[in-house]
Amino acid sequence: MAGLTTKQIRNSSSIGSPGGNVLSNVKTAILKQVNMRIATWNVKTLNAAGKTDNAIKEMKRMNIDILGISEMRWPDTGEVDLEGHRAFYSGRADGKHEEGVGMIMTKEVAACVRTFTPISERILLIQLEGRPVNINIIQVYAPTLDKPDETVEEMYATINDIMSKLKKNEINIVMGDFNSKVGEGKTSDAVGPFGLGERNKRGDALELFASTHDMVITNTWFKQPKRRLYTCKSPQDKPDKVMRNQIDFLLINKRFRNSCVTIRTYPGADIVSDHNPLVGDFRIRMKKAKKKTMPPFDLAKLKYQETKAKVV
Repeated sequence: MAGLTTKQIRNSSSIGSPGGNVLSNVKTAILKQVNMRIATWNVKTLNAAGKTDNAIKEMKRMNIDILGISEMRWPDTGEVDLEGHRAFYSGRADGKHEEGVGMIMTKEVAACVRTFTPISERILLIQLEGRPVNINIIQVYAPTLDKPDETVEEMYATINDIMSKLKKNEINIVMGDFNSKVGEGKTSDAVGPFGLGERNKRGDALELFASTHDMVITNTWFKQPKRRLYTCKSPQDKPDKVMRNQIDFLLINKRFRNSCVTIRTYPGADIVSDHNPLVGDFRIRMKKAKKKTMPPFDLAKLKYQETKAKVV
C-alpha cells in the first residue's frame, strides 16, 4: 500500500519549484498515496494445500492491503509471516479445523498494528495506528442458518460489547460473512438502496446492529451491476436458474462513511470458494509506529458475559 508514511510526499517537488506539478496533479498524487484497499472473503478454508498461496496471489492481483478472512479454519490463535504479508488468526481452542477468522495484510500495514485481540473462532479485532485517528477492524464469521438463533444473539452480544469499548471518533469497521440478507431497497440510514434480493430475519438483526452503533452497510450504498453485488453463489445456481446472494458485508461508522470511495465484489477470484471477495477502496492515512503495549480487552467478559443484547 502506498502512503503509509509522509516520506514520499515530502520528497516530491513542491508546487512552483523546478519540476513541480500543478496543484490538481499534486492533489491527485496525494489521494493515490493515501488510498487503501480493504476486503473481506469467506475462503471456505485456508487449511488445504495451496489455499494460502492462492489468497496471497489474489491479494496481489487485486491490490488488497487488508484481507479479512471468514471460515479460515486454523485452530488456536496467533500471527505468522507469509510471503511479504502477515496473517493474524483466531480459531477454535479445541484444535478443530472449523470456523475461524483471520486477517492478512501487507507488511507495510502490519507495521501499523497497535493491538491484535483474538476473541473467538468467530470474531477478532485489530487496531491500526492511523492519521489523524486510529482504525479498528472487527472480522466476523456469523453462524450459518442451520444454527439456532441463540448463537447469533451471542455473537452480536460480543460485538456489541467490543463496540462499547471503542472510541466513536476513531474509524470503526465491522466486516465479514454475516450469513444475513438485508435485501434490496433503502430501509434506514444504515441500509442503502443498492442491496440485493430479499431480506431475511437475520438481515433485520444486522440492520439493528448497524443502526445501534451509527454505522452504514457500505455495499448497499454504491450502485453496481448485480454481478458486482452478490457475494455468494448458491449450490443450486444454474444458468437457467440464477441463485446468488449478498450475505457478506462491510460496515463503517457514519462519520467516516465518505472515506469509502467505492466497494464491489470480484467474481472469479481463484480460491475454490462459493463466495466472492468484497473489496472496498478507502481514503485512510496510516503511519508507521512501534508496537505499543496496550491494556488488553477483558476476554473473559467478552466471551462469557451473562447479559446478551437481544437483536433478533
